[in-house]
Amino acid sequence: MKIKLLFLYSLFLMASFCERNDLPKDKVSIENETFIYLYFKTEKECLDAQPTDFFINCHSEINFLENGLAEIILTDIIWRGEYTVVKKNIIVTFKDNYEVPKGTIVFQIINKSKIKRLDDNTVWNKMTGDSIWD
Repeated sequence: MKIKLLFLYSLFLMASFCERNDLPKDKVSIENETFIYLYFKTEKECLDAQPTDFFINCHSEINFLENGLAEIILTDIIWRGEYTVVKKNIIVTFKDNYEVPKGTIVFQIINKSKIKRLDDNTVWNKMTGDSIWD
């Protein structure tokens, strides 16, 4: 009886030292996250730069959806593609996208709140609120 209790106590003790993480410590989950690159520092600067006959975008945006799908806005069109994460790189591929003639954009994960687009070295920040200016 004492051996069974000692064995159960040992199992309980070992289990209490185990930590459950969904991802290894060096991995960053991007699923259901949005990252933006602002063309202007403030909303006022963006509004002041607008021509009178149309509206220019104040930012670019990428949404990493479920099942490896991504949506990106580079100018004024939403393009849908697929993404995969390989080590610290996010590889986003598109079909028939004239804004991405090579069909691929690669981002490097800097940390949980920043990614870097490798073809133009722009740093995109994780969107945290309902507005791009948060």
